[in-house]
Amino acid sequence: MKFIHALTAASTLAVLAACGGGGGTESPGPTPPPNGDIPSTGLYASTQYTVAQLTEYKDVKYSTRPNGGGQYTSDRTKASEKNDPTLTLLMDIWVPPNAKANKLQPMVIFIHGGGFVAGSKEDNRGKALSYAQAGYVAATINYRLTPNNEVDAATRLRAMTQAAEDTANAVRYLKANAATYFIDTTRMATFGGSAGGALSLTNAISGDELAGTVSDYPNVSAKVAAAVSTGATLIDSLVDTTPILRYDATDTPVQLFHANPTDPTTGATWTGNVLVTQQRINASGNSCVVVDHGTGHTVDLDLGGAWWPTVQTFLWPKLRLAALR
Repeated sequence: MKFIHALTAASTLAVLAACGGGGGTESPGPTPPPNGDIPSTGLYASTQYTVAQLTEYKDVKYSTRPNGGGQYTSDRTKASEKNDPTLTLLMDIWVPPNAKANKLQPMVIFIHGGGFVAGSKEDNRGKALSYAQAGYVAATINYRLTPNNEVDAATRLRAMTQAAEDTANAVRYLKANAATYFIDTTRMATFGGSAGGALSLTNAISGDELAGTVSDYPNVSAKVAAAVSTGATLIDSLVDTTPILRYDATDTPVQLFHANPTDPTTGATWTGNVLVTQQRINASGNSCVVVDHGTGHTVDLDLGGAWWPTVQTFLWPKLRLAALR
């Protein structure tokens, strides 16, 4: 049984860890592609389409779950949802014109931050559009938010588990409906910052085997080909994850960004948190790299942003993008 309990901006020990055999550490500053195999322009590398050319699917329902008490799925719907007996989980999807029934395209899924108490899928609209305009199918998701989730270990555990369950079911929904959105399910990646980074990491390590979760699509895996995380860790200040974590060589490869020496928002340290998590995951044989971005809690993950060259270097081989151009 696998479980991952990841820390976020609201937690004391949030941190980014490097994963896996063959992984490493990158120095501060955007890293250029190592060779000419990773282009700086063209499909998947730079803007190809206008927003008007994208097909938008707004407020797509992907799951329904009982309200555990005062929960909600978004900052924007908190007032109306917190007393509802059930919660409807939604996502937004953008399909570029290069995606067709006979030409399935890679996909990126953005997961917002907010300490499992705040945030909305709309927070990542700009990031998702930057990828959709470059030729990826892109989505942003909502998930259950739990107020006061750091009051005690049990509440924290429930908040993390339910958000992770929702993330996994969002991935499964997209796989189950790949024909509708022209998705190549072998070329999917999750992106997230802070709490969203924790969920990207959680799904990478234990999306299908998280204790206490339910799959809406029992025969569909939540595993993706790549996961990018910033502002998160495998270590949580309220829950000892040592006895409940399991690391496997077959887990999703991860790229993790973190401040060095200390996250100014969370207080997490490079040596006390990042390197410890790195050691645990490296031992599994999984593949991942940690990126020392200098200062700040999270980094810009937009396509074309300051850190895009570093993200692209990781993403290009994981999604096998060279073969699609």
